[in-house]
Amino acid sequence: MPSIRGFRAPIEPDDVSGHSNPDLEDNHDCNNNLHMDPVEGEVFEDISEGAVLLGKTFKPMEHDHRPRRGRGWVTISGFSLPKPLLYLLAIPPLLILINLVASTYSAPKPYSHYRHPTLTNGSHSFHPTVLLLSLDGFRSSYLSTHAHLLPNLLSLSSSSKWGLRAESMQPVFPTLTFPNHWSLMTGLYPSSHGIVANDFWDPLFDGEQNKGAQFVYTEESKSWDSRWWWGEPIWEVVEKVGRKAAIIMWPGPPVTRTGTSPSYFVPYRNLPPSSKLSQIFTYLDQPLATRPEFVASYFPEIDQSAHRYGPDATQVEEKLGMMDEMVGGLLRGLEDRNLSGVVDLLIVSDHGMTSTSNERIIYLDDILGDDGVEAIEHKDGWPSVGLRFTSTSNHSLYLERLLSAAEVSNGTFAVYTPDTMPQRWHFTGGRRIAPIYVVPDIGWAVTDRHEHEVLFQGDYQPRGNHGYDNKYPDMQAIFFAHGPFARMLKNVGKGFVSHDPPVLHSYTAKNETLIPDLPSVGFKNLEIFSLITRLLNLRDVEPEHNGTIGFWEGLLD
Repeated sequence: MPSIRGFRAPIEPDDVSGHSNPDLEDNHDCNNNLHMDPVEGEVFEDISEGAVLLGKTFKPMEHDHRPRRGRGWVTISGFSLPKPLLYLLAIPPLLILINLVASTYSAPKPYSHYRHPTLTNGSHSFHPTVLLLSLDGFRSSYLSTHAHLLPNLLSLSSSSKWGLRAESMQPVFPTLTFPNHWSLMTGLYPSSHGIVANDFWDPLFDGEQNKGAQFVYTEESKSWDSRWWWGEPIWEVVEKVGRKAAIIMWPGPPVTRTGTSPSYFVPYRNLPPSSKLSQIFTYLDQPLATRPEFVASYFPEIDQSAHRYGPDATQVEEKLGMMDEMVGGLLRGLEDRNLSGVVDLLIVSDHGMTSTSNERIIYLDDILGDDGVEAIEHKDGWPSVGLRFTSTSNHSLYLERLLSAAEVSNGTFAVYTPDTMPQRWHFTGGRRIAPIYVVPDIGWAVTDRHEHEVLFQGDYQPRGNHGYDNKYPDMQAIFFAHGPFARMLKNVGKGFVSHDPPVLHSYTAKNETLIPDLPSVGFKNLEIFSLITRLLNLRDVEPEHNGTIGFWEGLLD
């Protein structure tokens, strides 16, 4: 008789003699995780003329001198039953036991109801759904200085029951597009997720060949290699439990190091916001079985204009109005579909923006000399610069030149090594972070005279920039929430500096001594990762991250 996983096969009467039973031998260790107590929880498969209890074979009871029936009968406590009837009666409890063992030792089901509830908008079924939109370069101060251009966005944090916003949200350092978008998606600092700048060198990218490589964010053939991208993005968590995610031009690869891809992936292209909005609604209008439950979309328009014209230019105002119009269309589409109580909408930015000028430039060649510039093997990042000198050059000499210049620069730039890097940046410990980093003060830029005079033709571009210390107000990002989560948080009422309109406090650690005498900075964008896993009921499969343990629970409990 074939054995069933976790149980021993019944012994036929002829096996009682002590001869070995192949079924028993083959199945002796079929489930090393199953432990049965010798008193409680015995498992009997046949109690007639031979039984198995905890791996031991017991001989049948002695005859009691009553008339013996044929081999087709079984006597139990004075009652005789036909064997077929006994087997038939044993089937239901056996099936129950099998089901209990299978449910205990099989892999968790991703769609178990308590993790994956079904909601409704009145006409269609929905699972909890999150839309994450990133408006690149949208600094938090625009919400006050340009409020007249943002009626739809600010309506998200009106006194209506479904929306709120934060005073600001703090990006990670460096305050650049690719590091921050991957931090939003993984909950990790750049030193942990590996995207430490928009352009950088990895000296051991190809470990097998012991070769380095350059990450260039504008070249998909290079930047899409999954070996660059460490950590586990939200969409990978979603896909690994059998659900669907959609990525629309979000900075990042189409496949992770584990070989996981989002169900829907739209690569970066020059498309208008209206096209992305149409794509979002195409996803939401799909049947339940094919509809993504996490959708992330990227909008670069504000960042592009602010770089070219400056953060306060009229061209930026036009892009702010464009983004607000897109948000208005999104809200109307959600309302038309009666999804305000079903879909959690999160609108964020990756960083802020500040003005630059020709008067605020630091020339590396003036500091290092021609020999020092020629000794630079790799130069990472922008506007900060990570320097890697050739192995044969005098590293200590060039470092001393940089440090001496920084001391007399009146604070226009600082020079850091792994030992002196500010701890609050969490920007040490990885091979992709250059051993020497030149970090300009906000609004300043590090370049060289060849770049300035030849590439920029004497007129420094861009007019606006970011990438600076994440403590500065101009670098702060935005956070809006609309949907079931926002309504729940508003009902609890914790952490608000204003209830009408509902505005969350910018959380700054009280014991933070490294950024004294500065306005409050927003809660870290690292907290977005755990918020989304919470909204999608994925906390039990949430990977490790750098967010604050219990951050959202502290606001909701």
